Amino acid sequence: MVRRLLPSLLPLLLVASTAAAQTTPVSITFDGAWNETPSVELIPVGGQVVVNYDTSRLPQCRGTTSSGAPTWTITGHVQVNRGPVVSFWVAGHEPNNNPTQRTLHLPANLSGALVLWFDISSPGCQAWDSNLGSNYHFPIGAPTLSFTANWDEPVAGTLRAGEPFIINYDVDRLPECRATYNGPAWAIVAQYRFDNGPIQETAVTGSGLSAPTAITAPAGARNLELWFRNTDRSSCVRYDSNYGANYHFAVE
Repeated sequence: MVRRLLPSLLPLLLVASTAAAQTTPVSITFDGAWNETPSVELIPVGGQVVVNYDTSRLPQCRGTTSSGAPTWTITGHVQVNRGPVVSFWVAGHEPNNNPTQRTLHLPANLSGALVLWFDISSPGCQAWDSNLGSNYHFPIGAPTLSFTANWDEPVAGTLRAGEPFIINYDVDRLPECRATYNGPAWAIVAQYRFDNGPIQETAVTGSGLSAPTAITAPAGARNLELWFRNTDRSSCVRYDSNYGANYHFAVE
């Protein structure tokens, strides 16, 4: 689960933007049957996203005052490409009596993965809806393969031959090989091939931070095989390769 940051540190996404949308907002619905359904396969870059959340998903922590008013609050949290986390009101008590609308405005020229999770809290109680700690991933502009610190590999969108997709890799999966020399002197690369073809590689880090990268599947591709290698200037080498089996994804 990604740690929540203070509101003063959250400049990346604008929540409840009052600016007029240039396109029809898309929606992501979290229903009471534990389905998460986008209204489109890919969220458009620079668009607005309306979050529809069924509060029955978080039935815990439902305290009330003596007058019956809720002392609980459901809060949503959103992040793009491991950037700053923005939190927004979803339901329950709102201390300023000015609830934030559940509309997210995405900056232009931004692609990758939109990540959402929720919590409910009241005095002495807190519970999470976070896909068992992996959070919910939705592609912006291109399908996204996310490799999380919890050792999950969620796929947002559909990998298609001849089209690009994003690899979003959490560096905490490979925490060794961290030599420094006037700054980080280590790097993680994704090594991959399509349909048992030649092995290629691309960096998934930059200056010691995750750096989402785009790969285009060749025309006619049907299978992607992928693994990761971490090296540093001290000759340390570590792999994230699914215990040598590598990670396999279908391409349509």
